[in-house]
Amino acid sequence: MVRVSVVGGLPGAPAVAGTVPVVSPQAAREGGQALVLGPAGDGGALSLWDPADRATPLSVDFLAGRQGYRLAADRARHERLVKALGRCRDGVQGVLDLTAGLARDAALMAAAGYPVSMVERQPVLHALIADALARAQGQGAAALLTLLDNGDAATLTLPAGPWHAVYLDPMFPARGKSAAVKQDLQWLQQLCPYPDDDEERRLLDVALAVPARKVVIKRPRRAPPLAGRAPHHVLEGKTVRFDVHNGMAVNN
Repeated sequence: MVRVSVVGGLPGAPAVAGTVPVVSPQAAREGGQALVLGPAGDGGALSLWDPADRATPLSVDFLAGRQGYRLAADRARHERLVKALGRCRDGVQGVLDLTAGLARDAALMAAAGYPVSMVERQPVLHALIADALARAQGQGAAALLTLLDNGDAATLTLPAGPWHAVYLDPMFPARGKSAAVKQDLQWLQQLCPYPDDDEERRLLDVALAVPARKVVIKRPRRAPPLAGRAPHHVLEGKTVRFDVHNGMAVNN
């Protein structure tokens, strides 16, 4: 399920499916829109924010921003996600990210040297990534990132591959609006409710059907395996873990 009707599109924002045009944040508040999409900051980056509070607008940035330190190549290679992906063999090195979200993990994988093709079904998030790629102009991690057409992985025609890995991060279950839940995660939960059991099964089935050496899934540390299907091995951290499934055979 993808929800977009809570977003008001401000002047200067691209036309995004399901958003409602509004002339100002105040008009969005009066119209009942919980979030607005539009240019923000000195650089005019396409951003998402709550028009009713003073939280920093959320945008995607592949050159700087909140995770800039993680995108240094020397740092990226030591990240647990990169260790879960492992070394590429026989020239097969691409990663297919079926749940790009804000593309933070995709940027990390690209910083570590993996070409990453991204799928994002939520139109607002897709627009944020597209804006960031346009601003980056192929610099830094963006040089190895490709954004596929907006749509669901189960219905899109995906690139044939073969792939080194398929990556899934189906978001974490909502925990309410406690202080422990970051503001941007609250906004994402408004746009993309956590998938139900059927959606989890479909997503994992799609991932396992892709010609790739492995499927890597990001999970909360204490959560059950996605769709109840046990992985072949696990890399565990303090708050998250990466479940790794053996993928389809890849012939070169």
